[in-house]
Amino acid sequence: MGRLRAIVAIAAVVTGITLLGGCVPVSGETGAVVFTDRQRASIRTTILDSKWSPVATEYPEAIRPEVTMMVTVPDHDWPDAMVECLRLAGIVAHVVNGSAVYGSAGQTPLEVAVSFYSCEAGHPAESQVASYFTPEQSAALYDYHLRVVRPCLLGAGAPSPASPDRSAAVGLAGLAGWNPYQVIWTSSISAQTRTYLEHRCPPTPTWLNLKP
Repeated sequence: MGRLRAIVAIAAVVTGITLLGGCVPVSGETGAVVFTDRQRASIRTTILDSKWSPVATEYPEAIRPEVTMMVTVPDHDWPDAMVECLRLAGIVAHVVNGSAVYGSAGQTPLEVAVSFYSCEAGHPAESQVASYFTPEQSAALYDYHLRVVRPCLLGAGAPSPASPDRSAAVGLAGLAGWNPYQVIWTSSISAQTRTYLEHRCPPTPTWLNLKP
């Protein structure tokens, strides 16, 4: 209850701040090179190829579209990002029980499959990108969560659970699902408050993005 009360308390403050146009950017993100351009390109190509493969198998006649990689999306926000993208493509889509559910709005099955590929490949989830990490890159993401995101959330008056032991940073699976945002994401806060916090304390570092 204490954590939820803290969220409720900051919600009123957030409303006032956002109406005034205030948005305090997170500080402290390292400028160190985590990915080389070659590594980023390799991960991007691998993800694009893996997402197109089932489409090409089911629809050999399909023409593969060019995909512009957007920012890497936290797993929690991925269904919403997919639904927004699919709707922009004219596909009927909704978030149901934390998953993106979609269907045709008059498009052929091939057209739906290609649209889904474009959205899925263009909005990679954090866990998907992280599955290609070296141990050093996993440690860098852990450090970002621990040293940048969590202090930022606590400084904003939001709850953030303590992290597991640092030795778990050898891989995301070892973090037992820990994320500094997990209390916020599983609470009943408003979308406005969550959006404010994610802008103030970005849940993913900019170096995680696969944009060329």
